[in-house]
Amino acid sequence: MRINEAYEHEPILQYQPDESCPANGCSKISTQCVDVTAPVILVPTAVTGNPTVTCQGNPTVTCTTNADGTMCTVTLTQQICVSIPVRYGVTMSCCDPTIACADKCSGHGGCC
Repeated sequence: MRINEAYEHEPILQYQPDESCPANGCSKISTQCVDVTAPVILVPTAVTGNPTVTCQGNPTVTCTTNADGTMCTVTLTQQICVSIPVRYGVTMSCCDPTIACADKCSGHGGCC
């Protein structure tokens, strides 16, 4: 029995080439995911300015006499407020980027 006899109601159709693939060749798009690395070096900076000092309240004075009465130790205590201006920053330098084929693609449909 011939194959077209088995399908009496459906004749065998000739092969229909894909419209996007003409007889002289076809164009397709291939994609590849890659990992691109752009290393950046950040270095912190901190520059201090001139401090300012202000007294807070009045000083306290304590006086202690030694046991044999031959001398006194006077201790003066003053609370002060020290303000130190600091300018914080970062310097940045870029290194050469690198590229490598990705092992896995995480995008939709495998890539992009």
